[in-house]
Amino acid sequence: MTEPLNTQPPAGRQWSLTWRLAWRLALVTLCAILLAASAVAWRTLAELRDLDDAAMQQQVRFLIHNLPVPPAATPFILPPAVVDRFRFSDDDTLFLILGSGGRRLSTSNPAEADIVTPFLPRPLSPGFFLVPPLPGHPRGLLGFAATSDGRIVVLVQGRTQVATIIDGLTTQFLGTAIWLLLPLGVLMLGVSIFTLRNALRPLTLASAAAAAIRPGDVGSRLPLAGLPREITPLVTAVNDALNRLEFTITAQRGFMAQAAHGLRTPLAVLAARIDTLPPTPETQELRQDVDRMSRLLSQLLGMARLESLPLRLNETIELRDAAKEAITSLAPLAVHQGVDLALTGAASLKVTGNHAALVLALTNLIENALGYAPPGTSVEVALQPPASVMVRDRGPGIPPAEAQRLLRAFERGAHAKQGGAGLGLAIVSEIATAHGGHVQLSQRPGGGAEVELSLGK
Repeated sequence: MTEPLNTQPPAGRQWSLTWRLAWRLALVTLCAILLAASAVAWRTLAELRDLDDAAMQQQVRFLIHNLPVPPAATPFILPPAVVDRFRFSDDDTLFLILGSGGRRLSTSNPAEADIVTPFLPRPLSPGFFLVPPLPGHPRGLLGFAATSDGRIVVLVQGRTQVATIIDGLTTQFLGTAIWLLLPLGVLMLGVSIFTLRNALRPLTLASAAAAAIRPGDVGSRLPLAGLPREITPLVTAVNDALNRLEFTITAQRGFMAQAAHGLRTPLAVLAARIDTLPPTPETQELRQDVDRMSRLLSQLLGMARLESLPLRLNETIELRDAAKEAITSLAPLAVHQGVDLALTGAASLKVTGNHAALVLALTNLIENALGYAPPGTSVEVALQPPASVMVRDRGPGIPPAEAQRLLRAFERGAHAKQGGAGLGLAIVSEIATAHGGHVQLSQRPGGGAEVELSLGK
């Protein structure tokens, strides 16, 4: 018989698709926002530098516009308003007017000019230039030079003011970005998780529907409503597989039931003809063979009915009454074999399920125990809370290695007697599973076997 497939999740921690997609989407979104903000900040700083450069050029043009005319005028005097404009604006801006040979004609701050002049580029060409760090100017100076009528107008400006502005903007940007991105990241993560869970909810419902399919629910299908088009082909393929499986199982069950039912009449006729023969050892053996085949057909018919029709599990059943019914039906067999039948345990034990199926299960368990119980012993049927029945005998017992195997169809133990087909315990196991329970086989202390039928309340 083919072993059942392992449908349990693999060992170890399972990763969550929702969580993985959510944090990745949130991370990508935050990175995109941070990059966009960084690009804006970088562009803002570049604009600040451009504005500062444009302001320097405008100041140099202002100086050129106010140079004395003619160029060789002596003495060289700039309007006091022009000089004062630079002298009192801030201490970080300095202009120099140089004549031929680099001779200084005018400046806004002679003392500062003496410090800066040695570090001016040689030769001094029109355009921007940099002055290395000097005392009082740790960040260096930015200069701009222009020529006019043989004179060179130089404007130098400290980098401290611009750098301070840039540093302030950068610090403010980073601080604002962090406090903005943290709650935004949490919000994006929450929105992503909520969105993904809603999007995957139909798949979760389909998975729950698949998990709820029981062995006898061959007509169950997974729902297609609300599924995204990426998942619909998978669920459709599963439903198609279930359709094929239902067709196969239905055909097999129908064949088994028809074959078993069709053989009952010929066996009955054969048994009747054997009974008309003179009693000899050969006719007794033939009669035993016919009885064994009849028993097998009865069990096959019982299993076919059990599998083909879904059990109605909504009845309130008194287990003691079901056990009494099973014991009563087997009392003649127990008397014939010299075995006592005892009903012990709880006086009342109610469960919800199918009365006829439970009577069939208990009948099979008791009949199986009678088949192994030696004459003069007893078979005990004990009712145990909350919802189980224990059947004990003093037969050869059940080896632990065979316990699970004997619950499969057509499996027989090492001490099996002739006449059995290996279907009784399989039928009991099917009924227990349908009732949300299980069957457990074990050795009885002192010798014999114990079979526990546990049911869901």
